[in-house]
Amino acid sequence: GVQELTMDVYTPAGDDATDRPVVIYLHTGSFLPQYFNGQITGGKRDSTAVEICTRLAKMGYVAVSATYRAGWLPLSDDQNVRTSTLLQAVYRGIIDTRTCVRFLRKTIAEDDNPYGIDGDKVVVWGQGTGGYLAYGVAGLDRYEEVVLDKFINTVTLQPYVLEEVDGNVYGTNQTQLNIPNWVNYSSDVQFALNMGGALGDKSWIEGTNSPVEEPVIIGFHVPSDPFAPFGDGPVIVPTTNEFVVNVSGTRTATQAANELGTNDKLAPVLSLNNILNQRVNALKPVPFQFPGQAPTTLATDHMYPFITPPAGNFPMRPEAGPWDWWSKPQLDATIAFVNANFGTEFDANELHSNGLLTNPDMSPEKARRYIDTIMAYYIPRACVAFEFQECINALGLVDVEEVLDASQVGLVMGPNPASESVFLQTHADYPMKDIRLFTSQGLLVKSHLGIKDNSYMLHRGDMPPGLYIAIVQFEEGMVIRKIVFD
Repeated sequence: GVQELTMDVYTPAGDDATDRPVVIYLHTGSFLPQYFNGQITGGKRDSTAVEICTRLAKMGYVAVSATYRAGWLPLSDDQNVRTSTLLQAVYRGIIDTRTCVRFLRKTIAEDDNPYGIDGDKVVVWGQGTGGYLAYGVAGLDRYEEVVLDKFINTVTLQPYVLEEVDGNVYGTNQTQLNIPNWVNYSSDVQFALNMGGALGDKSWIEGTNSPVEEPVIIGFHVPSDPFAPFGDGPVIVPTTNEFVVNVSGTRTATQAANELGTNDKLAPVLSLNNILNQRVNALKPVPFQFPGQAPTTLATDHMYPFITPPAGNFPMRPEAGPWDWWSKPQLDATIAFVNANFGTEFDANELHSNGLLTNPDMSPEKARRYIDTIMAYYIPRACVAFEFQECINALGLVDVEEVLDASQVGLVMGPNPASESVFLQTHADYPMKDIRLFTSQGLLVKSHLGIKDNSYMLHRGDMPPGLYIAIVQFEEGMVIRKIVFD
């Protein structure tokens, strides 16, 4: 039958902007229904999905936590059945994601833009299983790319995916298994992010040789992830721990995007001397090979590796989804409700134990620390990719001709550090237009617009202690200064 796909939309509170970038967030779940997959996660309201979407909305994005079709046959004894049904699930998920992109553009054109989004600034952000879809949307642009040897049935010699049955790669034609929607709108995205997923094949990334413009791609991965490969290697599904197919991991896919020109737009970010870039640079030459995978190194530009502590004979503890967390009491209550209402026999203790196998020190605090790092790595790359000028300025990636010396405009400010307020004053001929405050990671936290005066008292309000970057805008340019609230 027809499956209805839904989404939760997160928007900034009290903000009536109509040109916000939009992130389509794709949850994990092994392409199986939640709990049936043997996991606690697998829905659009997983803790990680809610946390990241909420943070994005607070930053000024619209975040859409979307569903996609699930279903394949992981328990089959036939390797061809396992591989074909999983590839078909990935293919459907890519189509569903592109349909979501088109739907959002349709709301702009036909529905008076109810979510206040900019259709030219679309991010696909995938977690785990959703990461396969994010990278698939980024790279898969024609049917021929899924007719590779590894995607051919070894008995029938037919492709696992048939365009006349499953639909074209955009899902814009009517077939037995595809109902096209919003076909007159573009399916293109500008940014793809993957946390712990992989790419069907690195040949899907073609860079400047691609017939369509590819989005920039970045990624995050635990090198010792036992399910999704870090470099080139096998997909092992948590449901059965059985081999399914060899794919290109986050490390391999991102390097291909770097080498082929897909990520050229992100080059300015590499000049930032922050701790995350420093760590990636230090890990680039370090050799690494997870058992069963091809040798590689621990990092490449625009891909951040999460190194886990040693465990037993492993130099890195096998771990997947360190950004996940759950509440055991809440899980107990949820499973009791599901079993009572749907006749299932899920075991909350078993699900909890399964989760701890690859996330043994799971906690909200741990997960949020990982998400902190993910956001800090993502923010400057999004600033550059989408040409968010204020954010670029705050990061120091700015045209020097636009930057004024404080003495040119007579800017003085104090006290600094301050506990509550900082007073700013300029020469009479140089009234301040706007003042914007950013965190050291480039996140806009406060705007004071339309000042048109030579003096201004900048109040701290509820901002936490720390270092902030103040951009003071004048008619002639801007002055950038650091402010510390203690």
